[in-house]
Amino acid sequence: MLRHDRLQRLAGSLVMSAFMSMALSGVFSLLEFGVSWLWLRVWGQSILIALPIAFSLDMMFGDSLRFFSKRVADKAARAWL
Repeated sequence: MLRHDRLQRLAGSLVMSAFMSMALSGVFSLLEFGVSWLWLRVWGQSILIALPIAFSLDMMFGDSLRFFSKRVADKAARAWL
C-alpha cells in the first residue's frame, strides 16, 4: 500500500507540475513574444527549465500546500452554511 501511495504522489506531482509549467511558461512567453516561431522555440525552452523546478517544488511543498488549501476550503464552506 505504501508503494502505491508513493507512486500516486509522484504521478500527481508530475502531472500537476507538467501542466503548470507548460501553461504558465506558454502564457508569459506569449505575452512577451506574441504568436510567432520565436515564441514556440522560447516556450519549448521554458518548459525544459520550468518542469524540473515545478516538480521539485511540488515534491517539497505540495503536501503542506494541499493540507493548507483543504483547511481554507473547509473554513470557507462552513462560512457559507
